Amino acid sequence: MDSGFRIHRNTGLCDLGSAPATCESNIRLTRCVGTVRIQVEHDGNSLSLESEVPISISEILERMSIPASTVLAVHEDTIVPHTSVIESDINLELIVVSSGG
Repeated sequence: MDSGFRIHRNTGLCDLGSAPATCESNIRLTRCVGTVRIQVEHDGNSLSLESEVPISISEILERMSIPASTVLAVHEDTIVPHTSVIESDINLELIVVSSGG
């Protein structure tokens, strides 16, 4: 009776690294990012938004129908540009900028 050992033995796994590669491999060890959660404090309200991909503050404001020219985005007491891209969960505060004269 055949045990099947020959099938496993002939997979070629023992030969890995014994000959030069015939093609190029591009293997990356990166974290698979799921949903990015953005918590926004604006005008006394707490708003939240989720994105499957990295998202800029400008895009966040657009999705929330908040005109970018009316607010400053603040993260941990630091004003951040609206072009900043959010790649992980974050809490933002929006400070209303008054203008006119």
